[in-house]
Amino acid sequence: MKHLFLTLIAFFSVVIPAFAQNLKTTTWSSYGVSFQAPADLVVEDDSSEGYIAGNDTYYLTIQLLEGEGLKKEELGQELKAIATDDEVTSQSSVQSFELPQFHGVQLKGNCEEEKCVYSYLLAKDGSCGFYVSIVYRQENDKTPETILKSFHMEE
Repeated sequence: MKHLFLTLIAFFSVVIPAFAQNLKTTTWSSYGVSFQAPADLVVEDDSSEGYIAGNDTYYLTIQLLEGEGLKKEELGQELKAIATDDEVTSQSSVQSFELPQFHGVQLKGNCEEEKCVYSYLLAKDGSCGFYVSIVYRQENDKTPETILKSFHMEE
């Protein structure tokens, strides 16, 4: 039993850091926004229309938030509306968070058979805002949260 326990500790000390090391800085060049994402994402679209990339585990969509004058206080209500329109089921409550350059809100739920996190990021300087959707497979996967919390504007 002790041998099994030590084997599991050794396994997780190698596997978990390996997942963390697979993230790399990725940039949506049209808007100068960067974030950490899995190194093996295949980019489908990198244009002023949006940024879409995916692999077998994650599918990431980023779009410029449309609409003049979206306020920080309205982000949660607007995010909930888009998630409902997209038929996201088992929605969590909307959670606010702060990044160095963005005010953010997020909610988690189910997008058909997979898990997803929806988020709005509003630049603190008022220059822009982004819609971010990350679809993923594993219930307790922390990578979508890592991706979301790494967003920043290029200087």
